[in-house]
Amino acid sequence: MYFKTERLIARKLVQNDFTAFNNMQTNHCVMKHTLGRAKTIEENREELENILKIYTLNHTNKQIMGVVRKSDNMDMLIGTCAVINKASTRFEIGYRFSEEYWGSGYGLEILEGLVTYCLTELKAKEITAEVYKENVPSIRLLEKSSLEFVREYVEGDKKVLLYALIKKQ
Repeated sequence: MYFKTERLIARKLVQNDFTAFNNMQTNHCVMKHTLGRAKTIEENREELENILKIYTLNHTNKQIMGVVRKSDNMDMLIGTCAVINKASTRFEIGYRFSEEYWGSGYGLEILEGLVTYCLTELKAKEITAEVYKENVPSIRLLEKSSLEFVREYVEGDKKVLLYALIKKQ
């Protein structure tokens, strides 16, 4: 387990998560603001295998976590979240949930859990999150979180909003 919040646990993904993982990532509504399209079952199988391989490495700059509800005894994957080490004390965070769990408050809960995890366990001095401008629900979450809007920029043909929390020295 990486961390827990009031209702959620962020833990390592396991092979038994594949069905829920695949269902989440083959959903166009879930994936349109990340990849721009739903993934195929083959892509999801390969991605989960790669994530499981990453867990065997001691030094990696990416932690991908499965999100489960405490009330489900950690069995049912409802989403994923990630922490990417951009520099020694600078981290980028991200999250996604299966569509049936949208609107339950889990997004803000896992977002704040990620921030706390980065600050306390990883000793982060800076935490960032990026979101496409058309992803209004995610922007609303970031606006409610402890991260603050930094700037807007263009990446390819998309407008991206950058949010950050910078720890005062």
